Formats: sequence, C-alpha cells, structure tokens
Amino acid sequence: MTESADRELAADIEAAVRVVPGVTAVFRAGGLLSKALVAGAQLLGIGDEEASLVRVVRAPDGIRVEVAIGVHSAAGAVATAHRVQAAIDALGAAHGASLAGVHVTVVHVDDTVERGASP
Repeated sequence: MTESADRELAADIEAAVRVVPGVTAVFRAGGLLSKALVAGAQLLGIGDEEASLVRVVRAPDGIRVEVAIGVHSAAGAVATAHRVQAAIDALGAAHGASLAGVHVTVVHVDDTVERGASP
C-alpha cells in the first residue's frame, strides 16, 4: 500500500468504527509522545489537520491498526471492542489489506442517558 492508500484505509476505518453500535467517540490512537508530536505539528501549521484519528502502520508482517474508542456503558466495553475488531477486519478484507494486528483501546466509558432513550 502507498501512503495515500494508508490514509484512505485509516479514514475508512475511522468512519466504520464511528457507526459501530456502542461506540460514542473515536480518539487519537497512539502513545503520549506520538500524540504530542501530532498536536505540536498541527499548532505549527505543518500537520495534517484532516488526518484520521486511527493509526495505520505498515509492518513487515502486514498492516497494524490502532484505534481508541469511547463506549456507552449499556453496550458493554468488551462487546463493543469485539464489534469494532470485526468491523476493522471486514474493512481490511474489503480493501485487500493484510492485517497483522488490530489494537482496540477503550479510553472512555459513557454512562449518560440520552434524552428520550433508555440505557
């Protein structure tokens, strides 16, 4: 895959993850240093402000995907993470990408009840 294909895959994965039942938000994936570098570059005007929050990295054994999500407590963190994993696997297959690993991190659990909805 090329860099533009990697960006397209990351954007497609982010869009797919956002519609997974139970996902309330997608956060920037990666470690603290990685996040600080991206934020610093964006503040200096040299970063890609349209960059996906999903991290796609090419490795010798295939593509590695990292995504950080918020979940609704009623949906269950583990079940939601499994649905996210399945969505990413399906999208990778549709793109013809050889996924070496998918890392889903739940960084927030939302226990608020939306107006007019029950948990």
